[in-house]
Amino acid sequence: MKTTFIDNVAALHERYRAASPRSRECFEQGRAVMCGTAKGAYLYEPYPLTMQRGEGCFLYDVDGQQFVDFANHHTAQVLGHRHPAVDEAVRAQLERGIVLGAPLGIEMELSQEMCRRVASLDRIRFCNSGTEATLHAVRLARGFSGRPKIAKFEGGYHGSHDVVEVSVAPPLDKAGPETEPNSVPTAGGISPNAAEEVVVLPYDDEASVERLVTRHRHELACVIFDPKAGFLPQRKEFVQSLREITRKNDVLLILDEIVSFRVGVGGFQECYGITPDLTTFGKFIGGGFPVGAFGGRADVMDLFDNTRGSTGFFQSGTFSAHPITMAAGLATLKQLTPDAFAYLNDLGDRLRTGLNELFDRNSIAARAIGIGSLFSIHFTDEDVVNYRSLARTDKTMIHPLFLGLLEQGQFLSHGLSMNALSLPMQTGHVDGLIDAVGHVLTEFRP
Repeated sequence: MKTTFIDNVAALHERYRAASPRSRECFEQGRAVMCGTAKGAYLYEPYPLTMQRGEGCFLYDVDGQQFVDFANHHTAQVLGHRHPAVDEAVRAQLERGIVLGAPLGIEMELSQEMCRRVASLDRIRFCNSGTEATLHAVRLARGFSGRPKIAKFEGGYHGSHDVVEVSVAPPLDKAGPETEPNSVPTAGGISPNAAEEVVVLPYDDEASVERLVTRHRHELACVIFDPKAGFLPQRKEFVQSLREITRKNDVLLILDEIVSFRVGVGGFQECYGITPDLTTFGKFIGGGFPVGAFGGRADVMDLFDNTRGSTGFFQSGTFSAHPITMAAGLATLKQLTPDAFAYLNDLGDRLRTGLNELFDRNSIAARAIGIGSLFSIHFTDEDVVNYRSLARTDKTMIHPLFLGLLEQGQFLSHGLSMNALSLPMQTGHVDGLIDAVGHVLTEFRP
C-alpha cells in the first residue's frame, strides 16, 4: 500500500521521539512551570529539542545528536558558538566585575565602534533587547515631533510593545486592500487603542506608501521600516524612495536593523545607500548576550542628554549597557571585518542559488530568499515581495522539512523563515544543507 503524506509525517514524529527521549523528558518537566516552553519561539511539535552545548557552527543536544546550526539563535550568533575572542573578552570582564553601579568605559568603546561603522549614528544608547530599542526609538520620535501616530509595514516585526504589534501577521480576510492595509491588532492583551495609532503600509509599493504617508503626515511621528520581514529581498529603488517620501513629508524614518545589520560593516543602510534619522539594533552586537541599541541624529538623540538640565526625556534600565554584553559585543564586532562580511555574503549567495536550482530542477514550487547571510525557505510558485505573498505561501511542507532536516543533522528555525549562516561555516556545510533539503523533499514527493 502506498504511504500517504500523513503517514510520512507520523513516521517522522516517531523517529524524532525515538532519537530524543531526554529532550522529551526536559520538555515535560519544564512545561508545568514555564507555560509550555521558556519562550514561544522555542515551541514546535512534537516537542522542542533541548540543547546541551554549542561549538563553532555545531549544536549538540542532550541526547548526543550533532547538528549544523543554521538558525544561530535567531540570527544572533554570527561568529558561531564559543568564539575564542568572545570567550576571552567575557572572562576578562568577569575578573574586573560583573556590574558595579557605574560606567566602566567598555560601553564607551562599543559606542565609538558602532558610530564609526554606521554613518547615520551621531549618538547611541544601549538597552537590553530589540523590543526596548524600538520602544525607545518610537517614544523619542513622538516626543521630538509632537505627533501621536506611527506608520509601520504590514508583516514587519519590531518586538513586543503595543503599537508595533499591529499587523505583524494579520489574517488575509481582515487585512483589507493590499494597497491600503487595515490596522489589525496581533497580540492578545494590547491596548484597545493601539491599532488606531498605527498607519499600515505595504512593502514594495512606492505609490501607495507615498499616498498614505502624505495623507497622514500631520499626525505621523515616524515610519519604522524593517527590511527583513520574512527576509524579503528589497528593491533598492523602493528603499531609497521610502527615504525620500519621509524626508519630503517631514516624518522621521526609523530603520530597524536588529536583523539586517548582518549584511555589511555599515549594515543595510550602507548597502542600500540611505541615511535614516534613527536606527535600532540588537542580536549579534551583544556577542550572544541580551542587548538592544538605538541611535541616530544628534538633535533627536540629545533629548536624552540631561547634563544641562532636564529635557523631560529619560531612558535607563538596571542592566542597560551591561559590561559583559558590551565586552562580548565589542569582541564580536572586531571580528566582523569587510572580508568577513564578504565571505558570509558569498556563502549566502551560494546557498540560495543552490536551493533554488534544486527546486527548479525537481519542479518544486519553492523559493529560497534573503540577503547576505540571511535566508528563508517558502513553498510558493509566485515571487515573494510583500506580506500578502508571504501569507499565501503553502505551509504544508514546513514542519516535515524541518523535522526531516533534523534527521539529516541540520538545525534550522522551525518555521524555516529566520535562518542565518555563521563565520565558522564552509562551503561543505552549505552544500550539505542543499543535499539534505533534496533528500527530505524526495521522501515527500507524491
